Amino acid sequence: MSVSSFRSPQKPLRQRGTRSLSCLPSPLKRREAQPCPLRRLGEDEIEEVLSHLQGWSRQGNKLHREYHFSSFEKALGFLSGLALIAQAAGHPLEESEVYDCVIVDLTSPEVGGITALDVALAYQADALATILYVPFDGKHS
Repeated sequence: MSVSSFRSPQKPLRQRGTRSLSCLPSPLKRREAQPCPLRRLGEDEIEEVLSHLQGWSRQGNKLHREYHFSSFEKALGFLSGLALIAQAAGHPLEESEVYDCVIVDLTSPEVGGITALDVALAYQADALATILYVPFDGKHS
């Protein structure tokens, strides 16, 4: 066999209205896992993070947020995407869903608190909610 027979086929043109993977949060893109030492964030660092994470709060040793969507299907889609992001990052995720509400708690049990990885996942959860669906704020327009 020649080398040319192993060449990958040309990629078909995207259909109108589709998105490329470049718009997805970085953990969804395949990459090699690199070990990173986890360090529990200090109180000042957590307060600084929370000042930039809209809608997030601290509950004990966890970052906490509730996302409200306009339907069960949208909430389930968000939850599935978030689970994939957490799996790609190799990080446990505490979440629950009640109809149109997804509750997310992020913590690093290895260090008993909040780490930079939890913060990164919080930002990615917000980005995913923005990419997939605009969260429903309870106000009807």
